[in-house]
Amino acid sequence: MAEASATASPARRKSKDTRAQVLEVARRLFITRGLDAVSYGDIAKEVGSTRANLHYHFGNKSELVKEVFGQTFEEVKVSLERIWLKPGLSLEERIDLLFEDARSRFGEFNKPGDELTPWSLSSRARFDFSTVDTEVVEGIAEMSRYFEECVAHAVRLAIGTGEYRADTPVQDIVMIITPLWYFGSPITQMSGIKRLKNHYDAAKRTINAAYGAGH
Repeated sequence: MAEASATASPARRKSKDTRAQVLEVARRLFITRGLDAVSYGDIAKEVGSTRANLHYHFGNKSELVKEVFGQTFEEVKVSLERIWLKPGLSLEERIDLLFEDARSRFGEFNKPGDELTPWSLSSRARFDFSTVDTEVVEGIAEMSRYFEECVAHAVRLAIGTGEYRADTPVQDIVMIITPLWYFGSPITQMSGIKRLKNHYDAAKRTINAAYGAGH
């Protein structure tokens, strides 16, 4: 009997590569142009394929949108865990990491001299009032809840280590930090990345002045 190959066939590898390319292109176009404004034809043209091929791989556009969001949710979750759940970091360091994550995603879509391009998929869906599937809406809500839980966990750790006073109101700190994440893309669209950095720095100063153990 011939030994079974552990390597995928060329046809299967090509199919996998095509799916990955379509997901990458679709995500970029959805973010930069808006979900409702992008058609299967637009995506197919960017990929160098056909609408029929996209339908073969993903079904209708709604299914493609759900897959793009699902992949994005998984990537965001990994980033949030790296920032908020990793032990041994101060809350200020975590806020700095959150900004660096935003700056990295901003830089993926913005070039020097042209820095007002959207860079957040969830933000684009929220603020463009896109007609997304209920599953996507629930996914965005779940990711938002997870973000707030991660921040609350980090605040409790900071209180436990003595970085902040024992009477620090955890949910108040969460409410100060959360808009930085939710509205980062709209802020940079209007005012650029430096303005967003100012918001992050102001949040750190305010939290530290109000509840820092040294105050």
